[in-house]
Amino acid sequence: MQFVYGVEHRDLKAHSSGFSSQFVRKIADTANILDRDDRLCIVQTESEKQALQDLFEQENLFEEAFELYPLQSPVATFNTDYGFVSSSNHVYLYKEMTVPFRIDEGNEEEIKMAILQMEEHIIAIDESVNPFVYFADRQQGDLIKQIASAYQVSVTLL
Repeated sequence: MQFVYGVEHRDLKAHSSGFSSQFVRKIADTANILDRDDRLCIVQTESEKQALQDLFEQENLFEEAFELYPLQSPVATFNTDYGFVSSSNHVYLYKEMTVPFRIDEGNEEEIKMAILQMEEHIIAIDESVNPFVYFADRQQGDLIKQIASAYQVSVTLL
């Protein structure tokens, strides 16, 4: 399962506009920013994540870093406790809070029943891949497996 990195810096409101402009230029020189969400810079590689984190720490502006699942084709709604919509309208889920899984095999009717039972635990669905990738709360992984087993459906936690 593919993931990206988010590195968040502190608010720049307390700094001058000149400092803020220079800081934004340093960010652009340090890493290829795929996406943004306010103070969160999203990058592709761990080395870019580390470079941004080092820059933010050097400037005493580091807030937090995250591993994120980018959703290519998410459902219209998802639980925003587990992720966010970026400023460019892409959806990301926090890796530490979610577990992706797919349904591998089973009788079509049993799969429908299992999904119906799992629905209350599903946070989001990425429909851009086949089979679809479902996301649940990280602590619900065992429950997802138990539901699948009850319906003789095979799931793989990714």
